[in-house]
Amino acid sequence: MRDLVTQTGLPDNTPILRVLSGLTWHVLNPLADAEIGTLGALAQRTDDDLLALPGFGPRRLDALRAELRRIAPGKD
Repeated sequence: MRDLVTQTGLPDNTPILRVLSGLTWHVLNPLADAEIGTLGALAQRTDDDLLALPGFGPRRLDALRAELRRIAPGKD
């Protein structure tokens, strides 16, 4: 996760809600419940950490990764 967050070029204190606008509440609510509100907090988590969150499964992880790739400059 750290690599994807770093590729965005945004500061760690950037609120997730501000930059990951393509995510639904299905993805955002489990992150908020786990107090993951910034890109820096997200970067500190591994995929396994995220998958261990209640209500956060592989499809939601895929959506999160896709959204991070979408906002990364020069990335697909």
